[in-house]
Amino acid sequence: MMDTFDVIKNKLADYKILIAIVFVILVSGIFLLVHTRTEDTPVAAYSAKAVGSGSDAVSSTSSTVKSTTAIMVDIKGAVKTPGVYDIIDNPRVQTLIARSGGVTAQADINQVNLAQKLTDGQMIYIPVKGERLPNHSTANTPNTNSNQTQVNLNTATIEELQTLEGVGAKKAEQIIAYRDEHGGFKSIEEIKQVAGVGDKRFEAIQDKITV
Repeated sequence: MMDTFDVIKNKLADYKILIAIVFVILVSGIFLLVHTRTEDTPVAAYSAKAVGSGSDAVSSTSSTVKSTTAIMVDIKGAVKTPGVYDIIDNPRVQTLIARSGGVTAQADINQVNLAQKLTDGQMIYIPVKGERLPNHSTANTPNTNSNQTQVNLNTATIEELQTLEGVGAKKAEQIIAYRDEHGGFKSIEEIKQVAGVGDKRFEAIQDKITV
């Protein structure tokens, strides 16, 4: 009887040890599972937030670039379609000439710096063959600042032409129409080809005009 009791007692002891091992394994597994999920959640959330922030940053940067690179430039002279153009990418003289349809057969492209970078509000002038400008820097950005008393026939506006003696609004329009049709004036004497500008009127303004 005693032997049977000892056997049962030993078996119960073995079962307790086995149950204890299984319990430890289960507890360890549950702990590891909970711990792993706890760590993964913040990482995933952070990653999603980081990706979103990166996309916003790229979008913001792109918007900034687009808003700062668009410029308006006026091109005149020996090009097929003179006028004002919006330049968004690669703001160079070569790009502007292409946008205006290219140069005419009379254009003297050797005086033009095709690689010159453009700025907003700039005016580019393409000279014709035989036309001599003061220097290459003014060939692309013509102005009359160097000589305030003279009006450049190839760049002057209607208002500027009307400052000349005997030139009214209608005559100024005729001068500009001739300039656009013939790709600019090659010499100041050529203004006499405009209807109504004879020798007397030319003598009165010849010291006040240039090309």
